[in-house]
Amino acid sequence: MNAIELIDDELYEISRKVLTDKLGASQVQRFIRYCKPGKGDYSVDRHKLLANQPDIDTIVRQIQDGRTAREAEERARAKRFAAPQSEIRDMTDTEVYEIGSQALVDRLGVAGLIGFTRICQELNGGPPRLLIENREDAEGYIKLYTATLTLNPKMVEDYIKRGNAYSYIGEHDKAIKDYSEAIMLKPNYAKAYYNRGNAYRDKVDFDKAIADYTKAIELKPDYAEAYYNRGKLYVEDEAYDKAIEDFSITIKFAAEHSDAHGYRAYLYRERGEYNKAIEGFTKEIELRPCDAETYEERGKIYVKIGEYDKAIADFSEAIKLSPNFTDAYFERAIVYLRMDKLESAIQDFDKISELK
Repeated sequence: MNAIELIDDELYEISRKVLTDKLGASQVQRFIRYCKPGKGDYSVDRHKLLANQPDIDTIVRQIQDGRTAREAEERARAKRFAAPQSEIRDMTDTEVYEIGSQALVDRLGVAGLIGFTRICQELNGGPPRLLIENREDAEGYIKLYTATLTLNPKMVEDYIKRGNAYSYIGEHDKAIKDYSEAIMLKPNYAKAYYNRGNAYRDKVDFDKAIADYTKAIELKPDYAEAYYNRGKLYVEDEAYDKAIEDFSITIKFAAEHSDAHGYRAYLYRERGEYNKAIEGFTKEIELRPCDAETYEERGKIYVKIGEYDKAIADFSEAIKLSPNFTDAYFERAIVYLRMDKLESAIQDFDKISELK
């Protein structure tokens, strides 16, 4: 089995099975938790390593001692690796990780172990693998994956990653070509359709984007982001019922998806379903309490239903979070006028003039 030709989902599932067979199901999570995100500065570690080197006799003695220690450790490792699962449960996390790593190398090679470890590090809170933060990153990855695909054109994930880099720099046609190559190699890979849908969306080819999101959902019915992105395109097409349905399914599979709560609340407001809209914006505020615009949006609904005190409170919170938020000052000023609080309204209008 060539691990580098596996997609991430396949590598993850196969690796878990290998670990389950070797360690036992109860120990797999111990292995995964042990794969902590890397941290620290290698240049500092290297400097410490090179500083204060001992004399040659000491180095020779250290090498000899090290060889003896390694031989003893190899014997101990062989014994641990041959231990039954009942004994593995009583071993330390480091020993469990060592046994699991050897099992992965035996089945998937070093590349498989490295790939699975990186997936686990991301799951444990590490930065996303191959995060693209600027154009230089993207161009570097394009060169890297062009080289790897030249050596092995069957590496599905490398087409996805190069496509992502092309998308980042706005070369959407090249990105679409890469995602399509991935689909040819792996016709049932939901992520490839989802990413291609994003590229079509960025090209403003919404019909093709919706078709790809729909295919991704067909292949992976709990694909929350595919529902969410399709829902946004339905909003563009003014297909609001379909959009609300997609945002609702997004929330079903990703309950803390603040944007889905916000989008759905906006559509409820447009349909005059104010209680549902308030509920949605309230949930979005709970998930994202520092978003001034969400307070303003909820405040405008309170105005529509005549709850002026709550509206004032929301506009004031929006201003507190964003002191230059002229729209919030304006909305609050209008409410003050409705409440016959002329002086307060004038102060807000003066503040708008000052800011503009």
